[in-house]
Amino acid sequence: MSSPAPSLTDSLRAVGFRGELRPHEPLAPYTTWQIGGPAELLAVPSGVDDLVAALAWAASGGIPWRLLGNGSNLLIHDQGVRGLVLRVRKVLDEIKVDGPRLTAGAGASFPAVARTAAARGLAGLQFAAGIPGTVGGAVVMNAGWHQFETGNAIVAVDFLQPDGHRTTLDHDQCAFIYRGSLFQRTPGVVLGATFGLKAGNPALIQAEVEQYTTARKLNQPVDRPSCGSVYLKPAGDFAGRLIDAASLKGRRVGAMEVSRLHANFFINTGDATCADALALMDQVEQEVAMQFGVELVREVEFWQ
Repeated sequence: MSSPAPSLTDSLRAVGFRGELRPHEPLAPYTTWQIGGPAELLAVPSGVDDLVAALAWAASGGIPWRLLGNGSNLLIHDQGVRGLVLRVRKVLDEIKVDGPRLTAGAGASFPAVARTAAARGLAGLQFAAGIPGTVGGAVVMNAGWHQFETGNAIVAVDFLQPDGHRTTLDHDQCAFIYRGSLFQRTPGVVLGATFGLKAGNPALIQAEVEQYTTARKLNQPVDRPSCGSVYLKPAGDFAGRLIDAASLKGRRVGAMEVSRLHANFFINTGDATCADALALMDQVEQEVAMQFGVELVREVEFWQ
């Protein structure tokens, strides 16, 4: 009689993975929306070597894998996801400053990066104080605040290809666009980024950081679970304005509700499900299209 196939946990450990392995781990607690079923296997790498081992293991076994940072801008199916989920938040989180350049790991908090730059009197990332994600996520989606975008400050990105080859891409190679980049369509892992900043008055820079932090608290429902902005900015308009004008603030499906503070934020009022979120998005999109002829485009990433 043949031996039973090893579990994913045993198989990954056998190739030298040293970090934490959590089979059938619920993913809701790892997302800012607090929604999502379990990962077949959640892995927390101990460093880059673990990432290399995990990607090679996944490729050799045909196992799907995903990368999880702070869990913002993310909706996960109620049934969870198959394969491997690699969580890098607080793993690749070192921040270094060398003159006007700041280098941060993909798992570093973007607001923490903004505060570090401000403390060194370096300007260019003040807006990051209002974006509750990781550096990796900010790079991949070219996160921004109105006219400010992550890509504008980037000098280079440290990137790990699925075959284990590590490369450095300069700003132009990253192909940044509005809420997008090369990394959304290229398999691999952003390991970190180097930002080119400008020296300035530390007090003034710190004051701007505080302004972004305060603006987020005043204008966004930070006291309730949300994914951040649900929709991209339509040409010449704002998704939140259109949703508000359609009288959809407070619209609710199950425990998911369009925020009464900012209409482009949907809040989990208690035990909302992925199905609730998807149904509410469908309703909002249909109403806005019917009333204004505008097709809203979802910014949130969906795992299923």
